[in-house]
Amino acid sequence: MANSSVAGGNARTRYTVYGALFGFAFPVVATMFDAYMRDLGLGFGGLLEAQRTQPLHWIIDTAPIFLGLFARVAGDKQQEVSELNEGLEELVRKRTNELSEQNNELRVTQSELSDSLDRISQSINYAQRIQDAIIANTEELRHDFVDSFVIFRPRDIVSGDFPWYLKKDRYHYFAAVDCTGHGVPGAFMSLVGHFLLHRIVKEKGFTDTDQILNELHKEIVVALNQESDLEVHDGMDMAICRVDIEKQEIQFSGAGNPLYHLSDGEFAEHKGDFWSIGGTQYRKREPYTSETFNYKKGDLIAMFSDGITDQYSDDGTKKFGFKRIQKHLTQHHDQGMEHIAHTFQKEMDAWMGTHRQMDDMLFMGIRL
Repeated sequence: MANSSVAGGNARTRYTVYGALFGFAFPVVATMFDAYMRDLGLGFGGLLEAQRTQPLHWIIDTAPIFLGLFARVAGDKQQEVSELNEGLEELVRKRTNELSEQNNELRVTQSELSDSLDRISQSINYAQRIQDAIIANTEELRHDFVDSFVIFRPRDIVSGDFPWYLKKDRYHYFAAVDCTGHGVPGAFMSLVGHFLLHRIVKEKGFTDTDQILNELHKEIVVALNQESDLEVHDGMDMAICRVDIEKQEIQFSGAGNPLYHLSDGEFAEHKGDFWSIGGTQYRKREPYTSETFNYKKGDLIAMFSDGITDQYSDDGTKKFGFKRIQKHLTQHHDQGMEHIAHTFQKEMDAWMGTHRQMDDMLFMGIRL
């Protein structure tokens, strides 16, 4: 700013000097021109005569005063402009430096976020491999029931839904489980549910489906400390059935989800009980019940999560619902299970269109 003040002072001086010089030169030139035009000569006497006899020259002679004042004002304005430009330049330099520093900080933050996202993605992808290895592996199911399918579509990389199959003694157990949440929280719940089901049936020896659900509910409440923390209602909905091939008998229990049974093209729905596994939100919770019925060789049973029924259409106005599942199974019941799964997924894809997937999806079908 000191340089600016010096430059401003020089500007004032220059403007004042130039104005004064021009002011003094103007009346002299005007007087000489007047004397020449009147043939008075350019001598000193002629100039005095022109000055004396022409009143206009007295007005012209005052020009140095006004031009000097004008030059002074112009110099002041030039000084203001110079100082303003200098201030603006300094402000621009400061803002440029600040923006440069902010850009550097943003680049560092972006790099850190990118590294964090990479680590999170790697962790979730690894969690997916663990989940697939532990709970989404359906090889044993397909070995024992060749004509079967499992449609498993996590909304995110990992899922809160999981299929469950276990063979113990003469019984085959099937379950389609829908845990609270999706993504990482849902995946944690799915692991809890998977291991508890195995322990209840394999280690504790519960065989009836209603007993399994009642025990699973107790185990979830204890595991999540839900008796003390009434705000925690995490748990799961599920449909579970026990198939006795020797007796050709199915025992079914449901916690919010149904079981579909097709025999010779005849459709039957078994609804189960209303309340979910886990939580203490139901004031009038009753023990889970079971339903036992017979089947014939070649019958079809199907279970699914509400990620199927609650999926919105392409325009976001309607849900897929239960009737479309029932209609699809009835129309294709005499086809192979692979065909049923393939055509169902095509139907679901057409239904969703460009609409995002709302929840994890699980659909199991078994030909008995």
